[in-house]
Amino acid sequence: MKKMIGLISIVLMCGCSNTSADDGELLVSTASSLTEAMGKMEEEFQKVEPDIELSFNYGSSSKLRSQIEQGAPADLFLSASEKDMDLLRSQQLIESESVMPFAENRLVLASLEEFPETADFAETLMNTEETIAVGEPDSVPLGDYTKQALASQDLWELLEGRLIYAKDARQVVTYIESGNAELGIIYSSDAAISREIRGTLEMPGQTDPVVYPGAVVGASQKQPAAEAFLDFVTGPKGQAILEEYGFLGPSGENK
Repeated sequence: MKKMIGLISIVLMCGCSNTSADDGELLVSTASSLTEAMGKMEEEFQKVEPDIELSFNYGSSSKLRSQIEQGAPADLFLSASEKDMDLLRSQQLIESESVMPFAENRLVLASLEEFPETADFAETLMNTEETIAVGEPDSVPLGDYTKQALASQDLWELLEGRLIYAKDARQVVTYIESGNAELGIIYSSDAAISREIRGTLEMPGQTDPVVYPGAVVGASQKQPAAEAFLDFVTGPKGQAILEEYGFLGPSGENK
């Protein structure tokens, strides 16, 4: 019996060792607004690092941060929110020295129809009788940014009855493109790559840019690979791809 127990223990230990040593895929928890850019990023990264396979988990940055807090597997976090990154840093769940901003964004009012050249942002919002799509302000960074900017213009409370809330930035775009909302407040990068959206007005009241930071997750067993991909994202090739998909560089200007 003792020999049998010893054999079982060895098998279990070997199984665990193989799991931890298995390279597998690099799991990147990624803000949904980066979806299209990451498709191109993966294609180009594989050319220089063919042995590192990438797998992306897309969602709102707040949701992804919560998953990491709860111990869900992740190797790298690419966030659309400095706030969510700072929360993980305060809990020592990411490698602090790896935190690096890699892109910036702006908010725009978007529509399937072009806006008149003389269109005013506030008047356009207040004059529409249709639904306006925004991110959920309590759980989606885009929604939080939207609420702050609208509140600074005393518009948030006036519009609340006409707002439809989305679970992430990608769903706001879908509401507009599908016609379920006449207008929506989205990232300028999403407007730039949409084939359906024709009209945009930059939102006033944006005191600070939307900064996208990336960081290696502390519990990752693939930190060197995670660092390699983050270096690619922040390097010349990665920055060129982000610019192609409508993002600004970390300094706030296209390179």
